[in-house]
Amino acid sequence: MIIDFYQNKNVFITGSTGFLGKVVLFKFLYALPNLNKIYILIRNKSGSSVIERFKKDIIDSPCFDKLREIHQNNFD
Repeated sequence: MIIDFYQNKNVFITGSTGFLGKVVLFKFLYALPNLNKIYILIRNKSGSSVIERFKKDIIDSPCFDKLREIHQNNFD
């Protein structure tokens, strides 16, 4: 039922660099393969750019190891 609801939908997530935000983002990416797009809001913080925070807090996070394993070179 949830998979059908989110099919071809766009989702906007705030707080995606925090603990719960990473879990929510992971769950969307892992469990809902038919999402159209996921938009995340990341702001500059303490001298780090948005790109640096995205790479450090999301791409390199161990939370996404399962997705990294599944998608291998296509994860980035």
